[in-house]
Amino acid sequence: MSPCKLSKLVEFGIDDLLLLEEFQIGYLPGYAPERELAAVLWARPYIESFLTRKCPAVAGFVGQIKSRFGPAGSEAEVSRCACTLLAGIDDLLVYNKYPEVYDGLAFHGWDFGEITGIVDLRDKVVIDGGAGTGRVAMEAARTAQCVFAVEPVTRLRAFMREKACRAELGTLFVVDGFLDAIPLPDGFADVLITSHALGWRLDGELREFERVVKLGGWIVHCPGTALGRDDATHHTLIEPPWSYRWSIYDEADGPKRKYWKLRGADALKE
Repeated sequence: MSPCKLSKLVEFGIDDLLLLEEFQIGYLPGYAPERELAAVLWARPYIESFLTRKCPAVAGFVGQIKSRFGPAGSEAEVSRCACTLLAGIDDLLVYNKYPEVYDGLAFHGWDFGEITGIVDLRDKVVIDGGAGTGRVAMEAARTAQCVFAVEPVTRLRAFMREKACRAELGTLFVVDGFLDAIPLPDGFADVLITSHALGWRLDGELREFERVVKLGGWIVHCPGTALGRDDATHHTLIEPPWSYRWSIYDEADGPKRKYWKLRGADALKE
């Protein structure tokens, strides 16, 4: 998610909802402001049709919010609701419409030494999970044997491929996938890294990381969470059965937590 207010940088319109992918539409329940979404769907039935056809799983949710919230009283109210809705989900829309803007956000500028200070990537097979615009993947590809950038958003995958081509990074491979469904074999990678991607389906993600990283490999997360925020995730990570180590590193807007573990460290001691 973006740590800044994207609506100050770019413009979104109501029809940008048509850019959402199936899995992004699936995030709307519990994420999008319901009254405003209902008003937009009442006023723009073609958007409702798109959302429910693209992701049938949200049809029940759409019906519920429309039964709870009636149509807006005027087109001006529809516009106000649309602005609130779009601002509430701008971190989803920016990936599809403005990948170059997302790529330039200040929080991407943290020191990659936070990773290489934990594990040397030379001659390693690396997975960048939830790779976004490829900042971590491209840094890793400069020294790793090869990097697999796993990213579910179609536009971001295309953006990464374009960047890798310009940089002539032939060891970077862009792959469609999710953090909890990485399309690579068991024990495939020496290192798995995530940056600002962890936590949409945390338990499934953590299990998947253990599956794709070989025994003796490293898992490193820089999720961008500040001290005192998302403490439930913090405790899940540092306590058994996952037992990550953690420390603090600096990003543009202040200190953040990072986490890492040597997979199977206890087994390797035996």
